[in-house]
Parts: sequence; structure tokens; C-alpha cells
Amino acid sequence: MASTAPAALAQPALTTRVAPDTDTTVAELVITAAAAQSGAVIGDVVPELQLDPADIQAYGVSTMAELLGQLSAQTRSERGRGGAPVILLNGRRISGFAEIRDLPTEAILRVDILPEEAALKYGFAASQRVVNFVLKPEFRATTAELSGGAPTAGGRVSGQAELGFFNIKNDRRFNVDLKVESSTALTEDERNLAPLITGRAFDLTGNVSGAGGEIDPALSRLAGRTVTLAGVPATAALRSPTLTDFVATAGTPNVTNTGRFRTLLPATDQVTANVVYSRPVVGGVVATLNATVEATRSESLLGLPGISLLIPAGHPASPFSTPVILDRYTVALGPLAQSRDSWSGRLGGGLNRDLANWRLSLTGAYEHQDTRTDSDAGINALALQALVTARAPGFNPFGALPADQLSFRENATRSKSDNAEIQGLASGRLFNVPAGAVRTSLRLGAERIAFSSTSERLGLAQSVDLSRNAFTGQVNLDVPLASRRTGFLSGLGELSANGNLALEDLSDAGSLLTVGYGLNWRPINTFSLILSASHDEDAATIQQLGNPLVLTPGVRIFDFATGRTVDVTRLSGGNAGLNSETADTLKIGLNYSPFTKRDLVFSANYVDTRTDNPIVTFPAATADIEAAFPGRFQRDAAGTLLQVDYRPVNFARQDRRNLRWGFNYSQPVGPQPVAPRGRPGGSGRPGGGPPGGMPGGGPPSFAAGGPPPSAFGGGGSPRGGPGGTGGRLQASVYHTVVLEDRYLVRHGGPVLDRLNGAAADGSGGGQSRHEVEAELGVSAKGLGARFTANWKSGTSVDAGPGSPTGSLRFSDLTRINLRLFADLDQQKPLIARAPWLKGSRVSLSLNNLFDERIKVRDATGATPIGYQPANLDPVGRTIRFSFRKLFL
Repeated sequence: MASTAPAALAQPALTTRVAPDTDTTVAELVITAAAAQSGAVIGDVVPELQLDPADIQAYGVSTMAELLGQLSAQTRSERGRGGAPVILLNGRRISGFAEIRDLPTEAILRVDILPEEAALKYGFAASQRVVNFVLKPEFRATTAELSGGAPTAGGRVSGQAELGFFNIKNDRRFNVDLKVESSTALTEDERNLAPLITGRAFDLTGNVSGAGGEIDPALSRLAGRTVTLAGVPATAALRSPTLTDFVATAGTPNVTNTGRFRTLLPATDQVTANVVYSRPVVGGVVATLNATVEATRSESLLGLPGISLLIPAGHPASPFSTPVILDRYTVALGPLAQSRDSWSGRLGGGLNRDLANWRLSLTGAYEHQDTRTDSDAGINALALQALVTARAPGFNPFGALPADQLSFRENATRSKSDNAEIQGLASGRLFNVPAGAVRTSLRLGAERIAFSSTSERLGLAQSVDLSRNAFTGQVNLDVPLASRRTGFLSGLGELSANGNLALEDLSDAGSLLTVGYGLNWRPINTFSLILSASHDEDAATIQQLGNPLVLTPGVRIFDFATGRTVDVTRLSGGNAGLNSETADTLKIGLNYSPFTKRDLVFSANYVDTRTDNPIVTFPAATADIEAAFPGRFQRDAAGTLLQVDYRPVNFARQDRRNLRWGFNYSQPVGPQPVAPRGRPGGSGRPGGGPPGGMPGGGPPSFAAGGPPPSAFGGGGSPRGGPGGTGGRLQASVYHTVVLEDRYLVRHGGPVLDRLNGAAADGSGGGQSRHEVEAELGVSAKGLGARFTANWKSGTSVDAGPGSPTGSLRFSDLTRINLRLFADLDQQKPLIARAPWLKGSRVSLSLNNLFDERIKVRDATGATPIGYQPANLDPVGRTIRFSFRKLFL
């Protein structure tokens, strides 16, 4: 990928900021009004936010992936399925985020964050925001980083080691990154969770119950009441018990806390290797190749297996005159477990070239994924039952259970996917009209997906083989209607119209159409307004259709029908019966920068979406959901919930409206480095200057001897290393108001209002009406602190008529995170004493600073066992330390 764009393709800077410095002055700086920004996004959509090197270093993170995570509030989209933003490098498409995710933040010259409409210029749908990373023209470093952390409550330790080499010189780029991550498991007993007592009374020592109700009339006479359940006395493992031995435990079952055999979070291990190579090849074409390999493993504990044995009357170990049932846990084979092993390999590449007024790109990728899941589904105790029935001498069912007579019943699934795609994009100027240039983006693509899965559940095998061929085409047209620059209808400012059409032909779902249109208006330099509407047709993914069926026992959920927390078997996987969904979206977005000399940007976005046949993850087990999908719930004769089918499903319709508004603010703190002689200072902020996107004018003029505008941003070493960036004060606040969120389950069926009593997801809570995301960061002289806060309003879920516990109330939740960091390079006395610390940074993170968790109460004020705070958030407050060294 090119690190600088020709001036004919670059978007002009919106404002120009030259930072003063007490030690250095700029002798001369001459810039034309149309100063161009290197690596800018094509088109006339103005960035909502721009970050320069000082802004970026004020976040105190190491890689582009970490920086993108810190920018989640600014890059979040409320349109369509949302998801991760579109990522560009130097204003160009890339074959995948893996191309740049590991690059150090010191290599970044600028970050542009743009609204969803900018995605259309690059052949994407207008349902994701756009983040454009612009690199410094030269950067070379080796990085090493170690980090580790744990919850302050203990019980889980995680660590990461990463080593990378990076070399950037204009259009040439090479980087290698190796990463190893590991986390230990977190079990229920490490959070002191109350044990769940439901269903059959299993215990390590054992409990007996009557095969027909009453255990034995003789025991009832001794106890003075009818006895249907009794704990096995501990002495029964050593000698044959008597009826008198069972009197003390009559009606009082033994209870074993199996928390140490159940994980709240699995143990995980992951290894990743990533290599990128980019260089010019021929005729101005820049070629990029990226290879990534990743392997992961996770191990979960699902509790102890239970065994039910029928002990006939007259058995030598039984004092009862009637048959009884013995329920016991066994540790002979260890706890039930579920392991998941997966690996993936990806090879991607791209070709980019700027040709006259056109920007051309060709990207492609091939990816293979292989996943295997093995689950223990219980114990096969037929051989043990045979010993009991045969009254085998020397075998005491109340004693130690022989492991050689037991075996796990196992489920196994495996899935493989192969995905190959190629996309071609051409963006450029078609012709001129009085208000400016009419521009278009044309994209053609093809994709081949092959997916296969096999599953074996309790001895029954099932296989699925799916494939999909997709051919796609998209055209986007931008037409200027008025322009202050050209003098055509200048009283309207800058006004342009956009139209886009996309057609996707899928071999398994037919043709899908996307149509969109909108207006982009900037009446003054500090204010912009975007109106857009779209109609999108989207098919279920191949994984949603064909993922292997997985049965996971011992999954704890709240049964709204009975008001009890129960352990059920969860069925997950694909649903071949899913239909395509259709979404109609209206968006109104505005940006306002009231001050040209201060980095203060206000934004607001209103989004109204109606989706027909939405594909949703199966929600919580409420009465309304069970009534709408009775076949997905299995209960025994007593009404106890045994199994729930959580595969995705189509609802009839979703109506969602929301408003999101907020501001970003940034200002320098302390002395700032001066831009190199002849360089426009800073990064250019939204709110001024002419619109960008292939201007007809020539490049800006600079003072003699000055470097181009792509020179090293924010000071720093000539190889792009740390140091030299000035301090920053940054603040942002965003408030999201969900005005409507309703699902129509079936035509003529129930309406689920997730703002007023309907569950939003499998955890059982509803949709918060309000959410506030806030950040405050300050950095100076290499030291920094950053606070992030997130608040969500409380919700409720209606239990339905007849529930013994009534509706559930979920409290609001405030989470505050704190990160402290120090760039030791700027601590000169320390470096003088310990030169080996040069290029180092240390950071300390405290997430969920006040250890806040959602609190759940039923109508009686009690907390259901399944909604204990540690069930909803097992980790709580965590502390993490990292040490990073950058070798230049």
C-alpha cells in the first residue's frame, strides 16, 4: 500500500494547526488554501474525527488493534448489523485487518474516522463506519511486550508475550509479529457461588429415593413420617447400613458443592503468527501479501457426572424391603469436560494503483478454518447397573465405584470451512458539472464458500455439506449540486447527492438487492449534515445455516415459567431453515465544530430501521418465547426444563429507533513540538476548507527546502520512534437513547418490547433505554492517565402470569476503567541511570475499578441462583501490568 497519495487524489486538510515550541521556531511556512492531506479518503465525506501522533500516543496503547478498541465509542455504528468498522490504509482498501493490526501506534501519522456513507466509496455497504490509518513514510523498529493480569478477587491468571519487527519506507513495508496468549480457568467455587439444588438429588456419598415414592414403610415408621428421600450415611461405604442408620438423614438429602468442577470461564491458549510484505512492482502498482496462522484451544468443566442405580429389594448392601434408586456423583473418571480446538490459516493480498483521476485496487484472500469440539455428555453406567442387579459379591454400590465399569458418553463435532474471494474497485472522476466533479465507485467481486460439519451425539451421526457461490456488483455515484468553491449556488454551501446500487447473486439464496441514496450538505465550514436511506437484503451466513449441532449439558439458566434456576442441556449450531432478512434504514447525521482553533466536535445521529425476517440469536426462556416456539423446549412430566434449542431463528419483524449524540474534545498540554520546516502542523480537523476527494487543483506549495506534508508527524525520531509528541487533554461523551426496540415474533403473534419487559438476549436482561460512554485522558512529558466509563440504565423482564417469583428487575450498571502509563524514553534522569530502559513503556490497567456488577431481584426481593453477580460477570475488577520495549 502506498504511504502517500498523489496530490490529485488527496483530500485537502480542513484546518491547519501549527504547534508552537519554546526551543524551535519555524522560519517560513507558506501553504495554499487547498492544502492536501496525504493518504486521505476519496470523496466529499468529511471525517468526523481526526487524530494526530500526539493524540494517538495519549491513548497509551501499543498496536493499531488496541487503538481501534479504545476508539470503539467513536467507531460504533447503529445501522444494519453494525459490527467492526471498515479499515483503510492510506486511503486504500486492504485485504483484511490482519495487514495492519499489529503495527505499532508510533508508525501512525494520522487516523481519520468517517461516517458510514464513506464506506460506499470503497464498495462496502453503508452499515459500518470507516477508519483510515495513515502511516508515516519511514518507520523501523523491533518491539517486545510482556503483559499479565488477574482479577483482584483471584482465581484466574492471564498472560501475553508478543514480538514484532516492522520496517516501513514509503511504499515498501515488511512486518512480522508473533504472539502467545494464555488464561487459566475460573471455577464456581473461586467465586463462592451458592450451589444449585434442583432435579435429582445427586451427591458424592449418595441419596436414596423410593422407586414408587415412599422408600420403605419401616423407615417411615422409625422416622415418624413418610420418607421419600434420605441421605446415604457415610458408614455405608464401609459396612452394610441398617434402617436405623437412615433415620438421621430421613428427608434430609446429602448435598455436594460441585463448584470446583464447573468453570465460569474456560482455560484458553492461543498462538498467532502474522507476516506482511508490500512493495511497488511494476507500472506504479503496489502489491501486498499477508499470511496469518492462528491456533486456539479452550477447556471447560461442566460439573460432575451423576449416576442413578436401581437397587433391588434384598440386595446385600440394602436394608430396604422395596427397590430404591441411588443417586450419586462419581469422580472416578473426573468431571465432565468440553474441549474446543481450532486453527485457521489466511493468505491475503492486494494490488493498488493511482491512474490519472482514478484509484484502482484489487484485493483477494483465501482462508481455511478447522474446529473440533469434544463434549462429555454423561456416564454410561450400564455395566455398573449389571453388577448391582446381579448382586455381584464384593461390590458395594454405596462404596467406591470402580472406574473400569464406567465410561463417558461423548459428543463430538467438527467443522471445516474454506473461503476464497476477490474484489476489484475503481473510483474516480467521470465528468464535471457546474458544482464540481461527478465521481463514481465501481466494485465487482466473486466469492466461494465451502462448509462441512459432522456431529456425533449419543451415538447418532449427522453430517452437513454446504457451499455458496456469490457474485457481487456495486455502483456508487456522487453528484455535486452546489459549491462555494466553484461559485455555483454558493449560497447553499457544499451540497452533493449520492446514489448506490448493489446486487449480490448467491447460489443458495438467489439475488439480493441493496439500494441507497442520500444528501451531504455543508452550508458552512463548521457544520455538516448527512441524510441517507437504504434498502438492504441480506442472507444468513453459511455458519448460521450449517454449524454442527453441539449438546452442552449443565448449562445454568433461569426458567421464567417455573421461577427456578435449572441446569439444562443446550443445543447450539446452525439452522438450515433460516430465511434472508430485509432492512429499511433512515439516517440523519450532523457534525458541528464551533471553533476553528479548538478540537471540539459535536455529533448526533438518528437511525430508524425496520427489518423483516430478522435473524436473531434465540433469547431467554421466557413464557412468551416458549409459547411462540414450543418445540424448542423439552420438559419432563413434572414440568422441569431439561433442554433448550438455542439455534438462531427468524422473527417476523424488528422495529428499532435510536438517537446517539455526543462530543469529542482535545487540546494540547504543555510545550508542543514544532512541525518540520514547511510542514502543515497537526492533522487537519473537520470543519473548514474545501471538500476533498481528487481536487482538480495542484499540490500545495511549501517553503523552499521543506518536506512534503507526509513528513514525520508530531516530532519524534527520523525513524518514527517514540518521543517528541506533546501532551494532550482528551475528553469525549456519547449518549445513546433507544427510542424503540420491538420484535414481532410471528405475524399475528406476540410482540416483544425489549424496552418494556421482553428479554434482549440469553442472559435474561432487557434492552437498556439509555447508555452513556465517557472518556477522559491526559498525558504530558511521557506520563498519562486515562479514564473510561460506561453506564447503562436498568431493565426488567416480565415473567408472565402465574410465575411464583414474578418479574425480574435488572439494576443499572456503571463501569469505570483506569489506565496509567509512562513512556520511559521521556524520563531523562531515569534513562541516564538505566539506559536499557530507552524505548520502553510501562502501563497499569484497572478495569471495572469499583467492581460493579448487575444486581437482579425478583418480586420478593431475592436474587435467583442463576443471576448471582458472579454468574453474570465472573471476572469483576481486574488489574493488568505490561512492559513494552521498542528497539529502533
